[in-house]
Amino acid sequence: MLNSILKFQSQLFREIFSRIFHFANNFNFTDGHKMKLFYTVSWLVLVSFCLAWTKEDYEIFGLNDKVTHDLGEGSTFYSWLDLDRSATVQEISKAYRRKSRQLHPDKVGGSSKSARKTAEERFQRLSLVGNILRDQSLKRRYDYFLDKGFPKWKGTGYYYSKFRPGLVLTVFMLYILVGVLQWVALKISRSQDYKRIVNLKTDLKNSAWGGSAVPPADGSDRKIQNDANGKEFIVSASGEIFLVHDGERILIDENDVNVNPSIKESVLVTLPVYLWNISLGKVLGIIDLSPPPKPVSESEPQEIKKKKKKGERIELPNGKVVYGRPNARKRK
Repeated sequence: MLNSILKFQSQLFREIFSRIFHFANNFNFTDGHKMKLFYTVSWLVLVSFCLAWTKEDYEIFGLNDKVTHDLGEGSTFYSWLDLDRSATVQEISKAYRRKSRQLHPDKVGGSSKSARKTAEERFQRLSLVGNILRDQSLKRRYDYFLDKGFPKWKGTGYYYSKFRPGLVLTVFMLYILVGVLQWVALKISRSQDYKRIVNLKTDLKNSAWGGSAVPPADGSDRKIQNDANGKEFIVSASGEIFLVHDGERILIDENDVNVNPSIKESVLVTLPVYLWNISLGKVLGIIDLSPPPKPVSESEPQEIKKKKKKGERIELPNGKVVYGRPNARKRK
């Protein structure tokens, strides 16, 4: 049983590392980020090993289960040998010899094979009990679990079953876990969006300027058309790139992507707010999580502020969806 447990743990950790690095490769993590991820996961694995039961613990758990099953619930190694927990090594050895003479398989005599087999197994357990109680280190471990309680076998390992979370607590814990994971995934997704826009702008500049990092000497704008979807882009001499949409220029800026999303954007906040808004919020007031509008320059006429349009939803050639900044539109 112990070998199967250790094998299961080894396979589990291998699978964890495999999935972690597969995840990192899919998101094009840099070598530095991969190393940080590796060290973090390794630290967590080491902590889990430190908190896991030792080989000796598993032996004590298994032997305790067999003794209680054989002698009855509440039986202990001490009660089997008629000893107190304060017994010395000499007293333990003396009690063990006395009990071993009583339970020796030869006492069974001409009984059936099954009875002799049962006697031999009981005698083996008695021998293991004597070894544990005479070893001070193992005795301390046994006494510790005798005081704190023994974990129960749950199919893949020994676990304590004193605390059993109810349905509400379980749902709440899952909600917190899903919310945190969704927020982390959102941060990773935003970072990848930022990189995609930067790479797109670099490719467009290379195409417009003939592979040079220097704009054309005449300072003219260059128009580039994407053959895949027919979208047009204009690369200005200053390096700014515009998407031509419905006769308007929409500035493409990677800085519009918020690479550090707030926790307010995760389901940890959006779900409670949504439930509030469709219930008590209709009476007590709606909670608005939308970001505040960008400040408008005081020199801009008040009429223009009122007629200011919201940025349109634009799909870039690489599949990324952006929203054009209204103040970045220019008539072609």
